[in-house]
Amino acid sequence: MSDINHLRKEFNLALEDGKKANYLFDQLSKLKPANNTLQFAYLGATEALLAKHSFNPFSKMSLVNSSIAKLNKAVELNPKNIEIRYMRFSVEANMPVFLGYNKHINEDKNVLLLGLKNSSITKENSEMYKVFASGIINSNYCNKEDKTLLLHIVEACNRAN
Repeated sequence: MSDINHLRKEFNLALEDGKKANYLFDQLSKLKPANNTLQFAYLGATEALLAKHSFNPFSKMSLVNSSIAKLNKAVELNPKNIEIRYMRFSVEANMPVFLGYNKHINEDKNVLLLGLKNSSITKENSEMYKVFASGIINSNYCNKEDKTLLLHIVEACNRAN
């Protein structure tokens, strides 16, 4: 699980599968991910997936609180990492607004937009950047100017493949 590409694939599989999310959480917990901010962010994002798959409202809230705390810490330790910012953006953007967990959405979106705009799109990063751009476009937090920029990024990602 120390291979970041493998971790990304496992995370994507866990998005819609509670058993895979549990497995990924167990594997990440064993790694002591606090030593690696990206792994730590994935641990936090995986907790959000566990909350999504949980039926117990108390467990959901506990997992959400832990998830947000880990993602905030990962951003604090590595504020320019757009992958970490995207994880926090995604978690917060998918939370009900009344819970009050949407404090960093615009900040994260702006860091993501700047990072994507200033990044060189390569064959290696094009799929990930396309996911980031598409995720922002499909959120409720994308204005017309953002959308125009992000659609250009998606086009560049498609050309890089």
